[in-house]
Amino acid sequence: MARFKEAEERLLNKKICMKCYARNAMRATRCRRCGYNGLRVKSKESKKKA
Repeated sequence: MARFKEAEERLLNKKICMKCYARNAMRATRCRRCGYNGLRVKSKESKKKA
């Protein structure tokens, strides 16, 4: 994770477009790049390889 709490919030508190993978603000309802309405919250845990 990030070294500072502020940095972690800036990096992880985003929504991701499920069509073009653009980062959007948490309050967004549609993608700023492509206009798609399918947004998901960015995952907070790092992915571990098996």
